[in-house]
Amino acid sequence: MIILSTVGVSVAPLIATAGLAGVAIGFGAQTLVKDYFTGFVMLLEDQIRQGDIVEIAGKNGTVEEVTLRYIRLRDYEGIVHFVPNSAITVVTNRTRNFSYAVMDVIISSKQDIADANSALKKIAQTLRNDPTLKKMILDDLEIAGVETLSESSITLRCRLKVMPQYQAHIRRKFQGMIKVIFEQENIQSPFV
Repeated sequence: MIILSTVGVSVAPLIATAGLAGVAIGFGAQTLVKDYFTGFVMLLEDQIRQGDIVEIAGKNGTVEEVTLRYIRLRDYEGIVHFVPNSAITVVTNRTRNFSYAVMDVIISSKQDIADANSALKKIAQTLRNDPTLKKMILDDLEIAGVETLSESSITLRCRLKVMPQYQAHIRRKFQGMIKVIFEQENIQSPFV
C-alpha cells in the first residue's frame, strides 16, 4: 500500500474494497460458524444419532449422517434432505427410549363406553400375547377416554407404550383387529 501511494496510485478505493470483502466474508462465515457450533452441541448432548427417526427444520426422516455442519435425512419416499445445523431450532426425536402408538377409535353414540373400553383392552391383550409383537409392546393399554362426541359417534382415545420406531406398526395391527373384536363383542361402530 505504501509503495502504491508513493507511485501516485490512490489506495482509498483498494482499502474500501478490501473492507467490503472482509465484511462479506464475515457474514458468510457467521452461518458456517453457527453450523459448526450447533453441530458440536447436538453431538455433545447426544440429541440425534444415526438411525433415529426425527423431525428437524420441517423435515421428517431417518438420520443417515450427523456431522458438525449438517444432518442428512432420508424421508419415507426415499428423498434425501441435507439440513444445515444452523437451521435447526427444535429437534423432535421419535426413537428415544419408547414411543406411543396412539389410536382414536370411533364407536356409535348409542354404544356403552365401558363395553367398548373392554373390547379395546381385549385387542391390546391379544397383541401383547402375539409372539411376534410382545417384545414391541412395553405396557398395558392406556385409555384416555372420550376425545370427541357427535350425534352419531363417540371417539375414544387410547395408546400403547411401544419400543421406538414401532408405533405405526402396532397402530396398524391394533386398527386391523378392531373390526374382528368389535364384531365378537357386539360393539357398534361405523366399521362393523
